[in-house]
Amino acid sequence: MLSGSQLQFNNNQFQAILDGLSTQVAILDQTGKIVATNQAWKSNLGVGLLVRNASVGENYLKLSQSINNIDQVQLVVEAIEEIINNQREEFKLEYSRDRHNQKNWFIINLKKLPDGDFNKILISQENITEYKQMESSLRSVAEGTAYTTGQDFFYSLVYHLTRALSVDYAFVTECLEQSNPPRVSTLAFWCKQYFGHNFEYSLANTPCQKVINGLPCLYPSNLQQIFPFDLDLVKYRAESYVGVPLINSSGKILGHLAVISEHPIEDGSLKLSILEIFAARATAELERKRAEEQLIYDALHDGLTGLPNRNLFSEHLNRVLKKHQRNPENQFAVLFLDLDRFKVVNDSLGHTIGDQLLIQMGKRIQACLRSSDLLARLGGDEFAILLEGINTIKDATKFAKRIQKSLTLPFWVGSNEVFTSASIGIAFSDLNSNSSEELLRNADIAMYKAKALGKSRHELFNETLHIEVVNRLQLETDFRRALDKGELQLHYQPIISLSNQKVIGFEALVRWHHPKRGYVCPEKFISLAEETGMVIPLGWWVLQEACYQLREWQINFNNPNLTVGVNFSQKQLSQTNLVDSLLQILEATGLEAKSLKLEITESMLMDDIKATMKTLSRLKAVGIQLHLDDFGTGYSSLSYLHSLPIDALKIDRSFIKNIDQEGKNSKIVEAIVMMAKSLELKVIAEGIETPIQLAKLQKLQCPYGQGYLFSRPLSPQVLQSYLNR
Repeated sequence: MLSGSQLQFNNNQFQAILDGLSTQVAILDQTGKIVATNQAWKSNLGVGLLVRNASVGENYLKLSQSINNIDQVQLVVEAIEEIINNQREEFKLEYSRDRHNQKNWFIINLKKLPDGDFNKILISQENITEYKQMESSLRSVAEGTAYTTGQDFFYSLVYHLTRALSVDYAFVTECLEQSNPPRVSTLAFWCKQYFGHNFEYSLANTPCQKVINGLPCLYPSNLQQIFPFDLDLVKYRAESYVGVPLINSSGKILGHLAVISEHPIEDGSLKLSILEIFAARATAELERKRAEEQLIYDALHDGLTGLPNRNLFSEHLNRVLKKHQRNPENQFAVLFLDLDRFKVVNDSLGHTIGDQLLIQMGKRIQACLRSSDLLARLGGDEFAILLEGINTIKDATKFAKRIQKSLTLPFWVGSNEVFTSASIGIAFSDLNSNSSEELLRNADIAMYKAKALGKSRHELFNETLHIEVVNRLQLETDFRRALDKGELQLHYQPIISLSNQKVIGFEALVRWHHPKRGYVCPEKFISLAEETGMVIPLGWWVLQEACYQLREWQINFNNPNLTVGVNFSQKQLSQTNLVDSLLQILEATGLEAKSLKLEITESMLMDDIKATMKTLSRLKAVGIQLHLDDFGTGYSSLSYLHSLPIDALKIDRSFIKNIDQEGKNSKIVEAIVMMAKSLELKVIAEGIETPIQLAKLQKLQCPYGQGYLFSRPLSPQVLQSYLNR
């Protein structure tokens, strides 16, 4: 609007200002006489409420009063008179007129302009048809999409855009990540009278290419001539195009929104503005869609390898199983794969290297499979594979062999060359499994069988294996109750001084007499105890019983130098309250710390050498003896053997077995004895069964030993008689 000060310009300057306005403007004096107009006013006389002949020098009031039957004109006249009579300051009127068979909208404004002692009146009129059309279009699309979200919103948006903007096609797209050349996929596509099928397409040589680069685009006509290589434009007889990018708050382009018409468009700027308004809502919905998809993806995929996880694998396996149940000819197999010695890699090289190994492992296994096969990471170092469309068990084993062969090649993880292998269990669809859980469990059982038989191999689940597993589960159940029921008992094997064959101590060995099964081999239930965590309560029970028994024998035989050795597991060694608990047992039984020998293995040392050394040092500090059991069978390094706080080495029975024959075993035992002497460690030979073995060990100056030559492990009652001899 023009102020009074602006009217002080000279006539030429003032007229230039008026003519620069696109709005139709005239200025009236206090009588209603027109004293000035601009070029827009002159060009539109007779349009809307602009009275014909309303030129400079004419009285606008008199000209308007001569027009009859137009209520809006009379309202304007009355408003002008009220402004002249200081009854109002301004007036505004919005109205419509039909012009060229089309409704046009206008707004007319009146405003008093102070000018010295007199008042002048500014009268202006503006064609707001385009704004009204935009308002109508916005309302139409907004109402049509108001209560929709997600995919429904995209369908609703393109449908209502075509109607509101009078175009033939509308579509919204999403950029496909990491596609080269760039491609998009339609989320919704309205094709004249129906929703078209969503599809992917390349952006090259299309009007969409510039939009996806971040620029709103308007091509009001000649679209096919501008983009002659876009054959889709020919297919849809496209003549005009309007498109805007979908850009999120961080400036990333997610897709675009566009409309196409088979005819030229005249109001392209209006359509562009409307698309830009709804692009914001479309962007928000697209971001929400992606977030939901990411949540679903994360719930069904492994975060480290990107492979399907157990949930997705089970879903897919259930569908395949139902398909097989409907038609048994649809055969399939489940492979359960577990890396061998992965914990060693993880602990020795670190979790970062371990994670990278798992990623590479997944890729290498995937390369052995068909595109129709499903590979999943179940967790840790466990993978599962679903093989569809196979006919025989032999087909499944071929894949297992192919995978195991590929794993014989080394992995390069950073600068580390890593060798690993895998144990694989196979469950075939012929075994009448009723659920995906059962199939996966069967394959898991077969995998553990493969590990038990030496690792780096595959085993097929069958009924025999199933019976073994059922028996093992029952054995596990029985073992959990055995301790409470008093079915466990300690037997003791004497440890002998080989120089005079006197008893210097014992090794405590747990035995289980099952009420129905009878004697249960220790190898069976000790492994159960390790797997189930029962080794912790079992271990404390063994320690307490052994300490009580030894103290009783020390008193009965008046020999405080007798000792007892107890096998210790890694889980026991890792307990935070280990030393305090041991001291409590020693105090309760009255046994001196030096009388207790804890036997650990080389493999336990390697699991976490720093933590283990710290624990062993604490045990050593309170006077408990530490013996390294089964020495020579593990993979400990001799470089730090001298720094271990141990008191003795126990030579594994495998070296004693053939010691009577001149060969490697004899030389190994000799080397161990000499090394132990140099380190001031005691040596105990295990598994002495013959006089010849005894003589050989005596010749090698091995000081102590145990074995069936002297005595089997005996119950306390029988051992009492043995000691009385």
